[in-house]
Amino acid sequence: MSKIALIFGLGPRIGQPTATKFHHAGYKVATVARTPRTYTSDDFIHVTADLNDPSSVKPIFDKVETQWGKAPDVVIYNAGSLVPTPTNPLNANMDEFVKSFNVNTMTPYCAASIAYAKNNKVTFILTGNAFNTLVNPFFATQGVGKSASAHWIQAAAKAEALRPAKFYYCDQRTPEGKPCYTGLNGDAHADLYLKLAEEEEQGEPIVVLKA
Repeated sequence: MSKIALIFGLGPRIGQPTATKFHHAGYKVATVARTPRTYTSDDFIHVTADLNDPSSVKPIFDKVETQWGKAPDVVIYNAGSLVPTPTNPLNANMDEFVKSFNVNTMTPYCAASIAYAKNNKVTFILTGNAFNTLVNPFFATQGVGKSASAHWIQAAAKAEALRPAKFYYCDQRTPEGKPCYTGLNGDAHADLYLKLAEEEEQGEPIVVLKA
């Protein structure tokens, strides 16, 4: 039976190249985004969902299992949210801040929890950035979410009770090691994610990709 990859976030920079990469590697691929999408291949399904709401996660997994008779082997969370705070990091709109935190932390946490409950061999990968360690007032709200997710991912990777599942937070940097604000390399992410998915054992959970 084919392996299954479930990909949250289907943007052109990372989500789409990753979906293509896993399909070419023999996976069936389920994608999730706010925008509807239609596939002609039976190897793909698409689920429309609002990731501001963590309760949207379980029906996504249910649909994958209904479609293909098993839970995902790999879950990749690409979705992200930012409420800019250009001059005052304490001036974010609270409702928008909560939605952003949900997208960056609570929804992927729910996805990882459900993924493991359904398949204790799952590989969970979150597309992160430098804001788990870098502090920039403009990106304060996203930094809160990414820092929190980096923490629980490291905790999950360290917990022997969760083996053989694997958990990763991936952060692209420039070749010089600086934060990558623009120019994300989708193919490099896809190659890395497939490599992490195919490895047998948990590696270092914070993965810095220089590309």
